[in-house]
Amino acid sequence: MSATAATRRRKPVKEIPVYNGPTMAHVGFQGARHMHPERMPSARSERTTAIRLFDTSEETLENVENQSKNARILIVNGLKMNQLSDGVVQRMLLLEKLDLSENQLGDASLPEAFKKLEHLVELNLSNNKFTKMPTALKKLKNLSRLSISYNNVDSLKGIEKLKKMQVLMLDHNKFSQVFKEVTHMRKLEILDCSHNTIREVGLDVRFLKNLKELNISKNKISVLPTDIFQLKNLESFKASQNQISKIPVFNMNPQHCHCISEIDLSNNMINKFPGHLLTISQKLDLSSNRLKTLDYSKMKKVEMGPGKELSVEGNPLTFPPMDVCESGLKSMMRFFQETELNTKMYQGVKILVLGAPKSGKTSFVQTFADGQPRLSEEMYEKSAGIEVSDMNIEDVPENEPPPPISLSASKKPQTSAKVTSAASGSKSGRRTPTIEQNNPNQKQHSKQTKHLPTQVLNGVQESDDVIADDNSSTASSSGKRTLNMTIWDFCGHPFYLFPHYMFFEQPAIAILTFNMHSYRSEHFEEVISSWFDWMIAKTNKLCVLLVGTHADKLKKEKIKQVCNEVKAKLQAHAERQRQIVQRRIDVITEKPHISQTLSAQLNAYSLLLQEKFIVQSEVIITSAAKNTGYETVAASIEMLSNDSRQFPNVLRVIPTFWLDVESFLEEKGNTMVVPMVKFDQLKEEIGAKFGMKHLVSTIVQYLHETGKALWFANNPAMKGVVILRPAWFFDVFRAVFRHDLKEKLDVEVEDSFKMIGITQSKYDQMKEEFLTEGIVDRDLLKCMMSHLLPLETNGPFMEVLNLFMDNLDLGYVVTKKPGGYNLDPDTEGMISRKYLLPWFRNVPEPPSVSEVWGPLEGKQRLAGVCRFPKYMPPGLFEMLSVRAHKGTHNLRFLSHWGSGFHAKHKTDKLQLMFTYYGHEDDNGTTLRFELRDDTHDPNEDAVSGSHMWSVLLPLLMDLEELLHSYTGVLVERLMECPGCRLLTFQGEWLTPKETQGLPTRPCEECNENIDTAFLVQPREKKRDDVRFNLAKIRQKKRQALAGSEDSNRPGKFNAPLHANVRTGRRTAILPMDNVTVDSGGRYGSVSSAVGSDLDSDTEDVRTSRHQSAVGLLPGLTEGEMMSFITKQRELGNAAENDVDRSQSPPANGSGLLSGFNSTQMVSFLKRHSDGANGDERGYSSDETNDEQNIPASRGLLPGLSADQMASFLQKHANESGSDNESDDVTPPTSFMRSNNINSENDAGQ
Repeated sequence: MSATAATRRRKPVKEIPVYNGPTMAHVGFQGARHMHPERMPSARSERTTAIRLFDTSEETLENVENQSKNARILIVNGLKMNQLSDGVVQRMLLLEKLDLSENQLGDASLPEAFKKLEHLVELNLSNNKFTKMPTALKKLKNLSRLSISYNNVDSLKGIEKLKKMQVLMLDHNKFSQVFKEVTHMRKLEILDCSHNTIREVGLDVRFLKNLKELNISKNKISVLPTDIFQLKNLESFKASQNQISKIPVFNMNPQHCHCISEIDLSNNMINKFPGHLLTISQKLDLSSNRLKTLDYSKMKKVEMGPGKELSVEGNPLTFPPMDVCESGLKSMMRFFQETELNTKMYQGVKILVLGAPKSGKTSFVQTFADGQPRLSEEMYEKSAGIEVSDMNIEDVPENEPPPPISLSASKKPQTSAKVTSAASGSKSGRRTPTIEQNNPNQKQHSKQTKHLPTQVLNGVQESDDVIADDNSSTASSSGKRTLNMTIWDFCGHPFYLFPHYMFFEQPAIAILTFNMHSYRSEHFEEVISSWFDWMIAKTNKLCVLLVGTHADKLKKEKIKQVCNEVKAKLQAHAERQRQIVQRRIDVITEKPHISQTLSAQLNAYSLLLQEKFIVQSEVIITSAAKNTGYETVAASIEMLSNDSRQFPNVLRVIPTFWLDVESFLEEKGNTMVVPMVKFDQLKEEIGAKFGMKHLVSTIVQYLHETGKALWFANNPAMKGVVILRPAWFFDVFRAVFRHDLKEKLDVEVEDSFKMIGITQSKYDQMKEEFLTEGIVDRDLLKCMMSHLLPLETNGPFMEVLNLFMDNLDLGYVVTKKPGGYNLDPDTEGMISRKYLLPWFRNVPEPPSVSEVWGPLEGKQRLAGVCRFPKYMPPGLFEMLSVRAHKGTHNLRFLSHWGSGFHAKHKTDKLQLMFTYYGHEDDNGTTLRFELRDDTHDPNEDAVSGSHMWSVLLPLLMDLEELLHSYTGVLVERLMECPGCRLLTFQGEWLTPKETQGLPTRPCEECNENIDTAFLVQPREKKRDDVRFNLAKIRQKKRQALAGSEDSNRPGKFNAPLHANVRTGRRTAILPMDNVTVDSGGRYGSVSSAVGSDLDSDTEDVRTSRHQSAVGLLPGLTEGEMMSFITKQRELGNAAENDVDRSQSPPANGSGLLSGFNSTQMVSFLKRHSDGANGDERGYSSDETNDEQNIPASRGLLPGLSADQMASFLQKHANESGSDNESDDVTPPTSFMRSNNINSENDAGQ
């Protein structure tokens, strides 16, 4: 040993006191190298850093207090301590970690000095007797790790300011709600709230973006939000021993998707294999659930790698076999690959569940889907928007024929209650629908007797009893099918009556639920009849099951009383609705003369009564608590689905090619941030990948009908867009359209909002603006959709915003100005970021309206109404106001309030107002429109009625287009008399022709002759291009009459064009540019006209005219044709004169073919009357034999067969230049005869 080392070792060491007696505490020292100071002498002073107590005696505490001044860690666990010493805490104010677990501490056990532990980072209070969070915690702002496990705490109140929390252990307590209270903990990484009574995770979990481990096992959770699986840092997720029945589909964009190491969903109620979770996880535990089959279409997308595991033990699996599943994931994949899958897939059906709030819809759906009692608490019933569920009915008999229908009333079961139709005595002679009732609880699910819910077709009461013979094809059916059902649970709050109309489409089965326990007679309209009105207004082709819930809370006598009362009231309501329509039919049929407008109304009323719908008005009694009545529901759905007359596509076999496309679209949708694609683009993509491009429309329609995609083919604004994930679209809708919007917007601004410049004050201002004015800022919309769309880019958000505003007519752009808002969309120099959503606009009519509108009271006006006696569809006015705001109408909005809007025309001196109001005497609503002259110069002429119509008519056509989507709505159109200001005239803007020909019409009230310019629009003005084309046609005609080179050629002439002139009957002159006819009577060339001068007709008038076109040419008989030719001979050759198109020839003088004068026409007629031989007519000998029996009035042109003549007429009808495309000439049915003409003769002709 060196001298230097010896000297260093011999340095004096500071003495450290040694405590005698038993050791009651472990004390750790900073800088110490051994627990016993005498064995490890050190020249450095040592500080106490950690203390662990083994008892709480006064001597121990006194010794600890002497050493605890600089202590950082204190461990006092397992000592059954019920009070923490104030002195200990006072001497350890620098503590960073405190462990008080496994004691008997209660709510008042922590001293007041506990609040002073400002440096405390970790606190363990587990295994104590706390019933609430200690109040002292809210002062510990540096606390980042807290455990309060194994206590009796039921609320997290008191930790609102702990924003540095990283680890939070809440397991084994009594919490019923957690996630909403921890949203401010943005740094949280580990959250354990297992073994509690939590029922809902909620969307608030999306704010915990740093979460790595989440344990919610052994709670009462039934639904998982997609946001959990989209947490970018999540590594472990445990949700075993809950009541989860379905796993949501979510965005799996590879750019945003990450791999979760472990997902534990064991011991739940999952009945549909969530294959997409296997794609994003390393280990997936689905053991002890209700899986019956594994979907290979989802498993084949899984990328196999080391450590990839799938556990499905304890499931009632039938495919693949359990022994294969027990061998692991690789064995399952090998089985799928080696097995030829010949399993047939059948088309499913959509189930739409409706009902008033608190009607038990959610409990009904969950119990129905899970097959066991499922009760939802009140907070869980308050769902928003549409919830999607999937289930299936196994072993549906294959090849079951449609149930036979008996028209004999004697075959009705005695248990049936029915109301017969009263329409048989009506003057219209039309039968009207009734609602019949049968008893669905009479073992509908049995195989011997099945009851199909009552079908009502054209007012005929049809039997619903179907007796299945044991020897029938049903009994002998060898195959079984699976009926897949997509269930859409519609929130029952009245707020959603408008947005949900978009998704209430046929074909589907509607289930209307009502709470029998809370039902009262005065509640019938609210909980039942109003929902039928809502459904029938959209479509009166309905299939409805009426379901009563909460039956377990009533006695049998009360249940029977409620059911009977509901049936009787429903029958009475249906009869009242029928009488409303029937009275209007009677009024029309009693008139001595039925005009064109009244005829159209009569037809519309009759269609309302003729439409068929199925209503099982016998209430199906259910109880979610006891799981009763659901077999009857399933049997009713099965029977309806088997009825090919109502659902021709349901349960048909789906081709494999369709399934491949479906799988492709599902995968594509899951990888898109915004799962929307243009239909044309999708068509090209599917055609390039699979071929069969012509089937794309059919396949997408199949996906729409089964609820796997959304494609609104009947909506002109939406038919170009396909939404690949309906659940995502429902979530987007739910983000904005919520009845509880005020509650949902009451949140603190998160960091991601601040990154795009949204502070708390700005957020609060935008929120208040939206809630009070119905005007939403673009930034607020982006915040509301932040859990569905990325905030960092504008592209996806703008795509959704444009869909809302442009395609769905949900709102329009406004600008902010001092003191209010500028509703003019064309404000120059301003880029608006605000949108007015009329459905949220509940402000009253502003005083400025009367100040501007009132002075025009005596001015010239044009006013009318659309009256809805039964029901006005919610949202109709709101969508119309958005359309009126568009630039095509050239309006400048001045005011927009909850029930109306006021606007000025930008070029004409006119003011416009649209309003709606309810009726006091019934449930009807009136939509009123009015135009007023706004000229103020006394020397200036007032705006004419025809000019007013040019402004009003496009708006009315927009209204009619909207009404077209509501096939069951009853609407009356009326115009106001300018004299007495009463609604005495029919609204004839759809059928204007009859009134357009009159200068005036008398008012039935004031007896004044009213200028028809204020009752109906003038004749339509032709477009500029049509005028230009007509001018060219006239020029060609003049050249033909003057003589051209072709006209001088021997044997040929150029036929001039004759204008179409309507004279009360459809003209018989076909529109053509030039028809070259040779001397042999054959047509050399035919070209269609570029324009025509026909007025627009309604569909019913066109139909009647087509049916009357049985003469030589459409619209003329042979006698009329001969009469016309005789008159033409007397007047000279009219075809050679340039007849003014504005002059109308006699009614029977319209039978010349273009290019024929009267002499030529007589010759043409004579040839057919004499029955010239086939060679002269251009037919072969075989044709001659065929055509010899053709009457002279058949109307064939020389050298053309019947089919060729029909093709010729149709060609010119299609190419006609008439403004109304549907105003084309339709050939008589006599032309539609098959002729055996060989190809050589066709070529020769």
